[in-house]
Amino acid sequence: MNSLSALTLSGIAVSIVLHIIVASAEAQVPAPKAALPIVGMWKLNVEKSNLRLPPDYVEIRQYRLRPDGFLVGLLITGNAQGYRYLQFTAKSDGKEYPEYTDQLLSEMIATGKQTPRTYSERIVDDYVTEWTDKVDGKVTGQGKKIVSKDGKTLTVTVDGAPSQTRIYDRQ
Repeated sequence: MNSLSALTLSGIAVSIVLHIIVASAEAQVPAPKAALPIVGMWKLNVEKSNLRLPPDYVEIRQYRLRPDGFLVGLLITGNAQGYRYLQFTAKSDGKEYPEYTDQLLSEMIATGKQTPRTYSERIVDDYVTEWTDKVDGKVTGQGKKIVSKDGKTLTVTVDGAPSQTRIYDRQ
């Protein structure tokens, strides 16, 4: 199989997985009354982001708001060699909530070991949220998620040296 066929197949596989996740989530939870601007599906626009990534790299973010006010965030990353995910369920209250990866979740199921990762966020305004990731209580990443006023672009900044900016297009 040539690399173009592998990329096409991996793209189809990601699309199928995302559609299954979205359909499952929508079937289980009724739509909230007032959605946050971040709610929806976002795909990384590599050309607009200041990152060096392999040409077949894919990054998808999905956010949905539960009726109880918890925001569910899902990040899928990968390429033709495989995909990973990261997920949190949190309120935007600045408190720390457990964050899981595919590896950490399988470890928890197999051994009972709890995740060392936490996620917290705080809403700055209707379009800006500050977020913090920690592992074993130490900050591993922090920055902002900014939704454009027209709702078509999500910018995720990561503070630090060098800083990173990821630009996503609404799907």
